[in-house]
Amino acid sequence: MNDLKYTVSHIVKNQNRSNDMRGSILSIVDHNINNVSIITCNKGSIRSNHYHKKDYHFMYVLYGEINYFFKKIDDQKVSFLKIKNNQTVFTPKLEIHATHFPVDTKLIVSSGFPRDKKTYEEDTVRVNFINDQNIKSYMSKYDN
Repeated sequence: MNDLKYTVSHIVKNQNRSNDMRGSILSIVDHNINNVSIITCNKGSIRSNHYHKKDYHFMYVLYGEINYFFKKIDDQKVSFLKIKNNQTVFTPKLEIHATHFPVDTKLIVSSGFPRDKKTYEEDTVRVNFINDQNIKSYMSKYDN
């Protein structure tokens, strides 16, 4: 994934690089990254509800799970992914995304841009996408 030609959110295949008597090495991001953050999310919380003008990120679930909603900026069609333990989801630029956490969850988020407040705020456009009023409706539609 070194060229980031992907333009839609998707689950990334993690690469098992090594496995021997010492343990194992699992590559979850194989791209240029400027920030790595650990984010904890409480059961029932909603995060994101934004898109990035130029940035992208990878979210790896250490434990828990994500109900991940996304759509193109100029489209009404909403897509859904269930991201589980030890899975990575890629989020491209210019795609509205929101995350709902049905259980306590911890993530490693690797971002293309630095995550200082100024850089983040200049690149992030907030939207009202998934919220406490519509989450049940979305979950009944997508979570089978």
